[in-house]
Amino acid sequence: MELPLVVGVDGSESSLLAVDWAVDEAARHGLPLRLVHAFFWERYERVRPSFSTDHPAGEVMAQNIVASCAERARLRDPEVKVSGDVLAADAVSTLLRAGSEAFALVTGVRGRGEVAGLLLGSVSLTVAARAMCPVIVVRGEERNLRGSLGRVVVPVAVVPHRV
Repeated sequence: MELPLVVGVDGSESSLLAVDWAVDEAARHGLPLRLVHAFFWERYERVRPSFSTDHPAGEVMAQNIVASCAERARLRDPEVKVSGDVLAADAVSTLLRAGSEAFALVTGVRGRGEVAGLLLGSVSLTVAARAMCPVIVVRGEERNLRGSLGRVVVPVAVVPHRV
């Protein structure tokens, strides 16, 4: 069984860039792509919307996000096998669970201005710190994603060895 490249999606511009990067990487390695969106819609919605008889509006929105990201991935590279999941859970624990059976996890990073854009989002930061598989946080402009800058930054934590 091939382990998929798992991408956390939330519909933001940042997560769309992560999908684009992940499609290209999945194609390079011959991997399936799994899109994951996690949201606690039950926590926030008390009534069912008028346009749906079976699902809360948050769930419908989450399904639309995953479907549009899957379509974006298929348009970018029709050869990459794409699947998607909408899970009623918090994003961090969902991605960490998905990472236990993944080639790697891919997330975007959200920024709301010049200073915030320099920081990782809370989900990306927590997932990168706790995942048991490689984590790629896609950030920056298109030229960064194409590798035009010619460098990679890898954080390394040094844990003192006790004797």
